Amino acid sequence: MEGNLKKGLFFGSLVGLAWGLDTVLMGLVGNNTILKTAASSTLVSAFLHDGFCFFWLLIVALFRKELLGVFKLLKTKKGKVTCLAALVGAPIGMSGYVMGIKYAAPAYASSLSVIYPGIGAILSYFILKEKLSKRAIIGIIISLLGSAALGYSKVDLNMYPEFYKGMAFTLLAVLGWASEGVIIGYAMKKIKDEEHIKASPQQFLTIRYLTSFATYALIIMPLVGGYDTVVKLTTNKEILFFPGIAILGAITYLSWYKAVDYVGASMGTALNSTAAFWAIIFSSLILGTEITPYLAICGLVIILGVFIFAVDFKEFFGKNKKVNNKVIEEV
Repeated sequence: MEGNLKKGLFFGSLVGLAWGLDTVLMGLVGNNTILKTAASSTLVSAFLHDGFCFFWLLIVALFRKELLGVFKLLKTKKGKVTCLAALVGAPIGMSGYVMGIKYAAPAYASSLSVIYPGIGAILSYFILKEKLSKRAIIGIIISLLGSAALGYSKVDLNMYPEFYKGMAFTLLAVLGWASEGVIIGYAMKKIKDEEHIKASPQQFLTIRYLTSFATYALIIMPLVGGYDTVVKLTTNKEILFFPGIAILGAITYLSWYKAVDYVGASMGTALNSTAAFWAIIFSSLILGTEITPYLAICGLVIILGVFIFAVDFKEFFGKNKKVNNKVIEEV
């Protein structure tokens, strides 16, 4: 158990670091001349990010000989519901997040975005009738208060003239990701497993990004004239940044599944929230964003709230101790 805990904490920490860096690099790429002058820049960025994420996951599926299983999963009820969840969480969530990064800066967008597990829990309470413990309610309230305080930050509006617009788009992303979790929760609880299909988390994730990529490629890009911008990026080699950034996106989700496997969904979700911390650090190092005491405090309050909401430390470490004692007795 101790080994699993260490592995879980490692992969969980990797999730936060990778997503925090992904966020900042997306903000950096969004400032290049072509994307800065294109009306559809944020949607193009989201399309390329999720498109290359799908590409890397496809490579992983081929390497692990799971690609056939992905197509089999698509035919099942759970696979179809995963597609529905992806429509909410990927195009809506990712597009809103990229717009949040553009208008409100990576550090602020990332700090606000990590409240999505709490919003998801609230939606689950009303839609799936799931109960909320007092600890969870306290954690959600703390994270929401931190988010509200962040929204009232005294930022330099000369530097970020559309800051509040960016925060609004980030809230849209939060709602999209939270709704995605509720739909997946419904699928897992209400839809029975089909015995002839044994799907891995990576296969579900591949379907998620396939759905996102197809939606952007077939619907969103033609509607906004995004392919013209993609062609310009290709001719200027700016597009080469996106495959590298997408590797971070793929690592984020694959590590998250690993963390959940080793230490459970609650701790895995809580560690995911550390992306806000890393986004603030990388924003300072790469973009030169000023880390004001107010920003740092708000970010820490939000992360603290997510941890309180997601993790019952007495239960978590209590189970760890019991398992270790049992192993010692058996030896």
